[in-house]
Amino acid sequence: MLRTTTELIAYLKIAKAERDVEIMLSLINATIKCGNKKDLDAILFQYLNDPFDFHYSYLFPIFKKWGDEKVAAQIFKVVISNNRLLDANNPEVLALLGYLKYTPVKQVLVDYIFESPEESDYYISKYAILGLLHFDCTEYQEKIKTAIENCYGKNLFPEFIPALVSKIENNSTLLQNLYNLGCEFASTDCNAGIVYGFSLCGNAGRKYFRKVLFDPGWETDSTGTGTLHFAYKGLKKLGITFKELYHEIKTPEMKENLQYNFGVFIALLTRRIDDIDTDQLENFTDLHTFLFKWKNNDESDNLIDLARLVDRSEDAYHLEKLVELKMNEEAILLNYESLNSSR
Repeated sequence: MLRTTTELIAYLKIAKAERDVEIMLSLINATIKCGNKKDLDAILFQYLNDPFDFHYSYLFPIFKKWGDEKVAAQIFKVVISNNRLLDANNPEVLALLGYLKYTPVKQVLVDYIFESPEESDYYISKYAILGLLHFDCTEYQEKIKTAIENCYGKNLFPEFIPALVSKIENNSTLLQNLYNLGCEFASTDCNAGIVYGFSLCGNAGRKYFRKVLFDPGWETDSTGTGTLHFAYKGLKKLGITFKELYHEIKTPEMKENLQYNFGVFIALLTRRIDDIDTDQLENFTDLHTFLFKWKNNDESDNLIDLARLVDRSEDAYHLEKLVELKMNEEAILLNYESLNSSR
């Protein structure tokens, strides 16, 4: 077991008021990148002792990385009773159990979404839907379709219901209607589910996702209810690279609205820097090369030059330093992986 894991467990035992979330996240990050199933087992034991500690929801990425049906069963047992959350203030666990594809939770998710929506606040609805996305929903086609159609023409609605469009067969009409909903009616505080839903539909949703990504009317750089977060997840789902986006915002037609487009790009890049997932299409060496390398000895022609056009050079310099730090981290981790593989 990692020393980091030992420190994390010790840190979780101190009083809540004395904990610093950033310190927790640093330890969790290191555990995910360097640990294994033994680290999960030790952390799971701590979690099961106090599953309703709000800070313990930050541990879920560890459970996602190494969790299995046995892990899910233990968590389910302590957080669910009579198909309901024992603590409605910790709904993130619904998405976790769905991610682990633990079959007994499927009915719990369906009940919260369709059967008893009055029991679901914004967050319960959100995490129940995010959990259900990991299951086959053949038997719920009509329920999902009706729920999506009930969003039409509204400014506000259960935000993540549209993400379930990915579970509907022959969904081309629904996708077009959801695009119209986002363009004409939906508040930008209520469009994260639409954006994410487009990305979950593969090629059928790709054209809509690409249309909204740099559309100011969609505000995909907004952090209010998570549109930026789910736009970033959408990039990963669709395999869209930052190199592709960078070349796009540099094209003449995109430069007409460069202030906004640049803002979206660096917001997404910041999400990439914060992402602890090690499975990525581009590593930080790749990112540094095409974003900050000079064209030749006399011309830079890089992200910083683009940033100057919209008075954002300070942001670009800051991002360059962050990318360099992450590049160094990747190099260190390569050594760690080599040492482990040689043992």
